[in-house]
Amino acid sequence: MTPRPPAPPLPKPQHPALAAKALADAAHAAARTWAQPLEPDSHNRAISQLYSALRDLGIAARGLARYQIAGAAPDPAAQDFARHVTASARWLLSACESLDGVLAAESTRWLPDPDEPGAALCQAARNAILAWRQPSGTSADRDVTVKRFITATGFLSSAALGLATYAPRRRAIDLQVAGSSLAEVIAYLTAAIQVPAEDAAPGYTRGSARYQGGAE
Repeated sequence: MTPRPPAPPLPKPQHPALAAKALADAAHAAARTWAQPLEPDSHNRAISQLYSALRDLGIAARGLARYQIAGAAPDPAAQDFARHVTASARWLLSACESLDGVLAAESTRWLPDPDEPGAALCQAARNAILAWRQPSGTSADRDVTVKRFITATGFLSSAALGLATYAPRRRAIDLQVAGSSLAEVIAYLTAAIQVPAEDAAPGYTRGSARYQGGAE
């Protein structure tokens, strides 16, 4: 019997900061697309994709909380960083849970288009899980990663509010709740690296469905 060939090796995870940049770019594209009216099936699919991205980012953020600074001595500030980022993970999962009612919209009748902004967003979120599983680097690398994550979260909030604009009332309320949870994510991530929120999250406007500016 001919032995099976070995499975191909898994792709090497992206650098944490590069994964965060790809995430911000994907969230930016999704926010821009979802700010426009969509056909009902496309709208439902977009909400389902947002749900999946939020769930995966909640998982990814738990890994990011364990970021190791290369060559650094134990620092109490690292505990604060881990605590704030872990809290942001809980709020991401809370945002996801607020969309539980759309799980029925996740149907196999929708074949994902890899060029669709929502599909690209989901892929970027999945990539972040791998890239942030055992992250390490300099403190500057860590802070750039988190700043880009904050930027991405701002665009995700704008995306949720954009979808809410054209959603039925019950679903619009769920999307607005998700947007409020994402505001908490931004607050905790901002506290993790101790920068002003307006500097960390370009493109994010609290309470507005309109996307602003470009990704970092």
